[in-house]
Amino acid sequence: MHSLDFLEYFGFFPFRRAYGSLTERTKPHLSLRFREAEFHIDSSRGKKGYNIITHAHSDHYGKGNVRNRNAIASHETARILEELTGKKFAGSTFSIGDKLEFEGIRVFTYETHHMHGSAAFLFNSESRILVTGDVKDYSPLPRCDVLICEATYGSPADIFKEEIHRVVEEANGSFYGVYPVGKAQRIGKLLNESGIDFSAEDRISRLCKLFGIEVAEEGEVHLTTTRKIYEYPGKKYILTAQRFYRLPRIVVSDHLDYKGLMDMIEHCKPEAVIFYHGKPTPELLEDVRGMGVEVATLNDLERLTP
Repeated sequence: MHSLDFLEYFGFFPFRRAYGSLTERTKPHLSLRFREAEFHIDSSRGKKGYNIITHAHSDHYGKGNVRNRNAIASHETARILEELTGKKFAGSTFSIGDKLEFEGIRVFTYETHHMHGSAAFLFNSESRILVTGDVKDYSPLPRCDVLICEATYGSPADIFKEEIHRVVEEANGSFYGVYPVGKAQRIGKLLNESGIDFSAEDRISRLCKLFGIEVAEEGEVHLTTTRKIYEYPGKKYILTAQRFYRLPRIVVSDHLDYKGLMDMIEHCKPEAVIFYHGKPTPELLEDVRGMGVEVATLNDLERLTP
């Protein structure tokens, strides 16, 4: 499907913001136009309209919108962005589960369990358009007409089972390489609940303490970043489902795997899907079409110069 097809059948116009002398260059991700209202999804600041921030990870462009009065984020996401940038969030915040309204467009918010503050947004206009951001647990999400979602693990080879028990079993004397925003807080909470003291790099420690997670000066296990972990001696693991790291891994992911993506689509029962983030493979697109669902990627959308 293309942008005009979405306008004709679902009453909204998804597009990419082009810039520069050539329209091949585009702003991150996509924008949605409902009547006169525009929403920029996990993207750089727009000249007009609203910037929707699904969560605080850098590849979803929250930091660049901290001083944007038209940015929309959950309370937790705003707190994380403030801690990371040292700046006050200037936009509007909400509690996940709140119902919002912008220029007559009703928006409902849902938990995705990807990290603290991550939220999905259901735009209720002529049709129901659900933007998920990154998703760990799709069970809170509603049915929709169009699903706009991630495909981080968009290959049929991306099937995995988490090894949460190993996080606890291997902790004593280990160094864990984790993503400092999101993954680190999930692991810190797990270690707290398991009665295991842990220490951490400064940024990880600050974000953990922001959400009441206890960090020790010295612990049985040390949390560091996936970059810095190579500097440490001894027993060390990367906590991820990705396969490109050179160190041993413990499989822990804050995303759905390939089967999870397919199950989410079945759960939400959309007529069409737009994959706006990650790596949707030809096999994924074919499998979605096999479910009787129309499908599009960012490459199928119109490019407009603001």
